[in-house]
Amino acid sequence: MTSDEAAELLARTAGAARISREPDAAAEVVRRCGHLPLAVRLAGGWLAHRPAWRVADLARRLETGGTVLRQLAVEQQTVAGAFSASYEHLSEPVKWLFRLIGLHPGDSFDARMAAALAALSLDRTERMLDDLLDQHLIEEVAPGRYRMHDLMRQYSAELFRESTDPAQRHEAGNRLLDHVLHQVAVRASSLDQQVLATHLRLEAPLRADLINETDNLDIEWLEQERLNLIALIGFALQEKGHSGYAWRLARAMWRFCYMRGYFGDIVATHQTGLTAAERSGDRAAQAVMHNYLASAYTRTGSYLDSLRHLEVAVSISRDLHDRRNEHRYRANLVVVHWLTGSPARSVSLGRQLLRENTWGAVQPIVALPNLGYALVAVGRYPEALRAHRQHLFLARCQGSWFHMSNALGHIASVENRLGNHRKAVRLIAASLRLREQNGHRFGEAEARNELGIAYRHLGRLGEARMQHALALDLAKDSGDRHVQAAALNDLGLTLTAAGDVEAAVSAHREALALASRIAHPYEQGRALAALADHLARRNNAEAGRHRRRALAIFERMGAPERHELRRQLAEPSSPPA
Repeated sequence: MTSDEAAELLARTAGAARISREPDAAAEVVRRCGHLPLAVRLAGGWLAHRPAWRVADLARRLETGGTVLRQLAVEQQTVAGAFSASYEHLSEPVKWLFRLIGLHPGDSFDARMAAALAALSLDRTERMLDDLLDQHLIEEVAPGRYRMHDLMRQYSAELFRESTDPAQRHEAGNRLLDHVLHQVAVRASSLDQQVLATHLRLEAPLRADLINETDNLDIEWLEQERLNLIALIGFALQEKGHSGYAWRLARAMWRFCYMRGYFGDIVATHQTGLTAAERSGDRAAQAVMHNYLASAYTRTGSYLDSLRHLEVAVSISRDLHDRRNEHRYRANLVVVHWLTGSPARSVSLGRQLLRENTWGAVQPIVALPNLGYALVAVGRYPEALRAHRQHLFLARCQGSWFHMSNALGHIASVENRLGNHRKAVRLIAASLRLREQNGHRFGEAEARNELGIAYRHLGRLGEARMQHALALDLAKDSGDRHVQAAALNDLGLTLTAAGDVEAAVSAHREALALASRIAHPYEQGRALAALADHLARRNNAEAGRHRRRALAIFERMGAPERHELRRQLAEPSSPPA
């Protein structure tokens, strides 16, 4: 039933006036009953037999009293009894499959997962799933995809506990996790093949017959299974002896989550994976988890957390004499250093890593864009352009559309700073087309903000404002706070060009507050400088204070904006208008 239908049934059973007095509690009761008509009717009957009870009393009982299956009974009728009537009609092999399915912690599953769980052929599993469908013990939510209702899952889990020993549970869980890990790895290999294989150290799948040759083309499967995979990572941590699956699944999901901007998912899964790696004593796995946790913290503006995790990853890799991963993790420090206001240090480290690359430890396709970021931050635009063009060349040689789209966007950013705005528009359009074709959202917010910058300089202010707003929405959706701050500052500049001074000042103030909160000095400086320009019209003293604060930031960073601020501060002040 829908929520409204279930609430109406509860009201008819327990009394409309009673339910209308406590709508929130009634909603919780029907939610706990899973909107199943039988369970809701039994809940209403329970209340009808207990006139002194409030609806909230039943909601609390269902929340704290364990399974609803045994809680609700009216005149010897129970939810479990109704389920049992269907279950007992099944053959023993189908009963076994039904009990095993309850072990899957996610919301839905496919036939191949069920076959792996039960150690059965796919054809036989599909026939058995049809039997379960006929008895309404599972639902088919899409062709070949099934779900088991929460209450039915509780029933299945109770039967499993009563009839299965711990060794069987462990073996079934191992079969499921092994199958799912290889399914994820096959699909993720098209995004992250070389490094992923090095990190995962996978053996052959237990059920190679359940993996198709074309699976690596089906990236959207990862989107479909995303929440289930998060649940499976938690399951692997909880189940004794499955720690290796927890961190490997987290790592296998990383590139997809990063591309789609699911930074919160990266933090959740890699924290679980880190706990699992620590529990198993696998130090190389711990370094991997620290590194990829840092990637999410960097994107969401938690730079100190990112720095801490990267330093641990580098330290572990040095202890293990793992030069390849040590260099890879140090390359990620290049980005963190420039975000925290040390772009000169970033440039130095980026160049040093490329010089050290005698064993192929650092992939230039990864190191070059990070170096290019830092070179832009210190105003060395021709060098940044060379780095990003080399990145594009390598991406084209390797056929990596992920890196090609990013490189095009990075080149456009430099062209904007060099004043080549029409060229920047063409490059960003190509970058966005590649992203659209491949479902790759990473970096789209930055690309759209750069498109807004180009449109502003070309006098297309309405289009510029729209692109900044879209960039801001995308950055908010992904939690990418330093991009939010940049988009707010650039929106403010576009609003100023359009003559909407009040809205521009508001945007810059919001950018300043956000950049200060995440300790992002560059966007703090930009906001202060822009606010100083507005304040200069009525309060030269306050404008001067803002400019001096901005100049201090840009001097410390070596940012090119310092030259204009020096000039402004050197000019004699005019009295306020």
